[in-house]
Amino acid sequence: MNIPKQFVNLIGAVLAVAIAAAGMLLVAVPVWTESRSITNDAELVAETNLGYEVQIASLRKSEAGIDDIQDTVEELRREIPAEPRLDEVFEIIAAAAADTGVALVSATAGDRVAWAPRAALTATATPGEVSTEGTEVTAPDPSTDASDPSTDASAPSTDTPGTETAVPGTTTEGEGAAAVGPQTQVDFTMTLTAPTTEAAQRFIDALGDGPRLISIGHSALSSGATGYDLTVNALAFVRTEN
Repeated sequence: MNIPKQFVNLIGAVLAVAIAAAGMLLVAVPVWTESRSITNDAELVAETNLGYEVQIASLRKSEAGIDDIQDTVEELRREIPAEPRLDEVFEIIAAAAADTGVALVSATAGDRVAWAPRAALTATATPGEVSTEGTEVTAPDPSTDASDPSTDASAPSTDTPGTETAVPGTTTEGEGAAAVGPQTQVDFTMTLTAPTTEAAQRFIDALGDGPRLISIGHSALSSGATGYDLTVNALAFVRTEN
């Protein structure tokens, strides 16, 4: 059987094209796929670099205000110092009394104890008492009997154990300054005489104007012989961690 020469040449050409196509599939396609992967990686790196550039720009902007940040940190450290420095608290108390026209009778400091979160405040306060969440001091009910233990000046003292008894017009500092945890607090009890309920409220507000963070826990106001007798319990805080 004789096959025409042209047909043989055609078959050869088809085989050559098929081999070339197979070579392209085996070599060119993987190379193209790898190039696409490299392109995708490059785009991802570019997006990541863009994010880093934004972060760097933000850090450079923050660096411009590093002095302000350091001042803020230093101010916070002064509000909660690493040492008790209870004399600062007594100075704040004395200054607040002088600025508001309230007579300071005594101020005592208790022992340093582990810091504890404040319990939830009660929804209502009894007459003559205030919690510290912006509640105004209210005058006691004039109809209240003078022998009522809640308003009688001769009622038992509510000072916490560990406080010292101070003589009128003096301030004392409690013993037992040993640190008991990374964050500690010191209880302060103040007794004062205020000419008006407004002066008593101003005194409580003024305690927050000093360089130390002072938290008012409880205050009570009762009628006295020369005005209003005010008792305030507050906390000053100390951080002991490095």
